[in-house]
Amino acid sequence: MRRITVVIMLAVLLLTSCNTGWWEADRNAEPIFDKERINQYTINCYYDEVEKIIKGYQQITYYNNEESILEDIYIHLYPNYFNDKDSVPFTASEMYMAYPDGFDIGFINIDSLSVEGDGGTWGYTNSTGRVLRVELSKPLKPGEHIVLDMNYTVKLPRCNGRFGYGQRTVKGANWYPVVAVFDVNGWNLDPYYSFGDPFYSDVSNYSVNITIPESYEVAAAGVVVRSKKNGKGFKEISIVANRVRDFAWIASEDFKIKEKKVGDVKVKSYFFQDEGGEKALEVGAKSIEIFSSLFGEYPYKNYSVVAADFYVGGMEYPNLVIINKELYNKEGHFSLEYVVAHETAHQWWYGVIGNNEVMEPWLDEGLTEYSTILYYENRYGKETAEGVLDNIIGKRYKKYSGDKGSWEQSIHRSLAEFDSAEEYYTLVYYGGAVVIHQIREALGDQDFFNALKTYYKVYSFENATTNDFLGVVENTAGMEIQDRVNEWLSQGI
Repeated sequence: MRRITVVIMLAVLLLTSCNTGWWEADRNAEPIFDKERINQYTINCYYDEVEKIIKGYQQITYYNNEESILEDIYIHLYPNYFNDKDSVPFTASEMYMAYPDGFDIGFINIDSLSVEGDGGTWGYTNSTGRVLRVELSKPLKPGEHIVLDMNYTVKLPRCNGRFGYGQRTVKGANWYPVVAVFDVNGWNLDPYYSFGDPFYSDVSNYSVNITIPESYEVAAAGVVVRSKKNGKGFKEISIVANRVRDFAWIASEDFKIKEKKVGDVKVKSYFFQDEGGEKALEVGAKSIEIFSSLFGEYPYKNYSVVAADFYVGGMEYPNLVIINKELYNKEGHFSLEYVVAHETAHQWWYGVIGNNEVMEPWLDEGLTEYSTILYYENRYGKETAEGVLDNIIGKRYKKYSGDKGSWEQSIHRSLAEFDSAEEYYTLVYYGGAVVIHQIREALGDQDFFNALKTYYKVYSFENATTNDFLGVVENTAGMEIQDRVNEWLSQGI
């Protein structure tokens, strides 16, 4: 996610000298992806524009791809963080922007749930109803799968955050029940923090049917395979989105839409103001072109840049990014360009390669922020990119660290360890980008860009860690740098 406060030139060479690298021995230098063992979400939902309610039926086919035997399954219910003013994911200073008309409740109720066709035993882990625990009648062994069916009701709040509706848009983001990630640390049940992007998810396949008033245009992840009117004032939209970490959709009766092809990728801009909409399309398309060249091809057919009632600058979702519609009005559109480029870079760092954004937020945000600099470098030249790096990122990071004196300067921390949103964004975004730049300086351009492309190739559609990233960097460059980078991450630069 890119806050509104923030107003590889070389073709990557395939590795030829590291044939015995650690990743080849363990992973054959190819992304491990078994389409027969990927989680599947089938969702049928109906949007009631009068009541601002989504009625949904959902089937989840969940695969145990870990080595542990599972006795239960945990499911995040993010909309229930909006059922109480004290738990909404906004800082106190942001409440008036998130709720310009005052607090409005949002929630999700699970109306029914069955496991493999039986009633099953399920309940909430506590009274807040934000995590659902499904007790399995028999253990789920490694390699096995189980099918969950549920019906639910979602109430959208009038809210200018990720989830809710506003003056011109309806935002279906983090809106449906999603299975938590089970990894070496067990089930990851972190809360919806008031800053950062507190999400951690596995790649899944989605088949989604949305029934919505026919006056609405819908931007969504994936590919629309069918859209038809039902003769009752509604249209039914069928969407398939494969190998994605989330499924978001944005709807409006006022959208203007333009599109452009970048190779095989259809880039779309959903907007309200013509000039800003054209700029968003141009930047989105150019970003896809640049980042595909630098890191590896964008692996999906569609990418959408969507203007919305969203007080934050921008937010990334697979195949789709949400952009504050007010940025489209800014003279010169510098902020719009910066935010669109940043969110587009997230399609590589978060979208294709995932990571635990709660425990290691610097990893995707540092790479994404520096990728934004690379966008400027490749589009406008090194001098412009250096100016952006020095004036927007470097000076803010150094000023903040200098002002704080003995303040904790560790960049590599979990969300829970940051005292404020200001500290988080300064260190994770700006500090993270500075660390990536220092890695580039230490390696030289050829090894640096080789490392990024190798990292992308090896960890596509998986969740990676800081150690995974630095392991690729060391092996690509043939030099020991991990201790030095860890020092930068722990002590600042």
